[in-house]
Amino acid sequence: MALEKSEAVVLKAFNWSESSRAVHFFTRRFGRISLMDRGGRAIKSRRGRIMPFAHLEITFYKSEKQTAGYLSDTEVLKMFEPEADGSLGRLAYGSAAFELLNLLLPEEEPHEDLFEYLLLFLQKQSRADKRCLPALFLAFFLRMMSLLGYHPSLAFCAGCQKPIAPGVEEQALLQFSPERGGMVCAACQKPGEYYIGLSSEQHRLLLSLQRASLDEAATVPMSFQEATYLTDALAAFLRYHSGLVSDIKSLEFLDKLRQSNL
Repeated sequence: MALEKSEAVVLKAFNWSESSRAVHFFTRRFGRISLMDRGGRAIKSRRGRIMPFAHLEITFYKSEKQTAGYLSDTEVLKMFEPEADGSLGRLAYGSAAFELLNLLLPEEEPHEDLFEYLLLFLQKQSRADKRCLPALFLAFFLRMMSLLGYHPSLAFCAGCQKPIAPGVEEQALLQFSPERGGMVCAACQKPGEYYIGLSSEQHRLLLSLQRASLDEAATVPMSFQEATYLTDALAAFLRYHSGLVSDIKSLEFLDKLRQSNL
């Protein structure tokens, strides 16, 4: 096995035995990789700890076979603090970003631009106004999809490619088709097809966030209810075009907190 080193973040970790666990990392050099953390659950382990919401440098033995390699050492380069002000929203949206990456990233395919974008998102979401967290997450969601090859058509009709400018068409005619890959104008809509209706304001907001930088998105206040509706529309698009079948558990958790008024 070759000894390798890379910057990384933890996407998911689960127990493998009484002393070890399996960890999915998103690394700068190798993309998503799975490693065994042998003895990592032991209290007396001398290896650096695996920290969630941290920018790490990991040293590991990379297997040339189909089985996973194993972790040698870790060093924390930067800690992000999603619960610094007691906001469970920061924790949930950050966890949702990790869940999506773990579900969508192919194994061992580098995506350095996306890795850098994730680090910037974690930095922004740990500091942004709580009211802007939903918009910040949606901007990340949209850019992440585009970088992985899933780009919903929001500015043009997915059928005829006619421009769909925000506020131009009647509100009742703004329809998003997950199966056809984006907005569908009135002339291209077909009876019996599944559409998700968007108001002119929702369409304008989604289109602006698709084009926005994270700095710009971090200044846009949005209600959780509206963000959930738009996130569900994007998740439906992903189910058709990526094979994604899992719900985003972190956002389900946040919705339960909202419903309980906590």
